[in-house]
Amino acid sequence: MLKKVFKHEWHTISPLLLAIHIIGLSVAVICRIGINLMGGVQSSNSSIMAVFLLIAAIIAIGCVMVFTYFYTGYRFYKRVFAQQGYLTNTLPVTADQLIWGKGFTGIIWLAITFLWAIIASMILVLSYRDAGEFFRELPNVLASLFCPGAPAIARTAGISLLLTPFFMMIQIYVSAAVGNLFTGHKLLAAAVVYLGLYFLQQIAGIVIMCIAAPHLRTITSRLTIDDSTAAVTVVYDAVNYSLMAALIFSIVFSVVFYFLCRYVLNHRLNLE
Repeated sequence: MLKKVFKHEWHTISPLLLAIHIIGLSVAVICRIGINLMGGVQSSNSSIMAVFLLIAAIIAIGCVMVFTYFYTGYRFYKRVFAQQGYLTNTLPVTADQLIWGKGFTGIIWLAITFLWAIIASMILVLSYRDAGEFFRELPNVLASLFCPGAPAIARTAGISLLLTPFFMMIQIYVSAAVGNLFTGHKLLAAAVVYLGLYFLQQIAGIVIMCIAAPHLRTITSRLTIDDSTAAVTVVYDAVNYSLMAALIFSIVFSVVFYFLCRYVLNHRLNLE
C-alpha cells in the first residue's frame, strides 16, 4: 500500500511541479541571454538593466524552491486534514504509510529542486565551459565527502546535506498535523505552528553557539602567535563539533516531529 500511496502522490503533484521548474529554468536562460546581450553586469552602459535581469532570475529561482516546498506541504494538509481527508482516511492505509508515501514524493522533489537550483544558478553566472567543468567534477566532489579519508567535517556536512530534505518535509508535515488540532482557520494555524517550530530550532542553534563560543575563546586565548597550526585545529574541531551538534539536534527534532505527526493521525484527527 505504501507503494500505491507514493505512486498516486507522485503522479498527482509532478505535472505541476515539472511545469513550474521548466518555466523557472526558461526564465534563467532568457535572463542570461539578456545579460549577455547587454554586455554583462560589468558593462558600464547597460549594467543597471543587466543587474535587474540577474535579480529577476534569482527571485524566480527562489520562488520555484519556496513553491515546491510549501506546495508539497499543502498537498499533505489538503489530502489528509481537509475535506479530502474523509476519503483518504477511509483507505486501508496506516499513518506511517501516509507519512512515508507522501513524504517520499516531497523529499524527492526537494532534492530535484536543490539540483535544479544549482543548474539554474550555473546558467546565470558561469560560461558553458565553466559550467561543464563544474558538473564533471561535482560527482567526484560529492563522492569524496564519504570516502574513508575524507575529513570529519566534510562527512558531517555531507550527511546534513543528504538529510536536509527529510528534515524540511517532516517539519511542514507536523505543522499541518498540529494545525489540524485547532477548531478553525487550520491552515493559518499550521503556518503559525511552522513559524514557531522554525524559531524553536533557531533558538536551539543559538544555544549551541553560545555553549561552544566560551569554550573556543578559552582555548584560543591560551595559544600564542606561534601556535597557528594548533589554532587552526581548534577552530576546525569547534566547527565540526558545532555541525555535529546541529545535526544531532535536527535528527532529534525530526524524530519527535514524526511521532507527533503519527500520533495526531492515529488519535487526534480533526477533519474539517
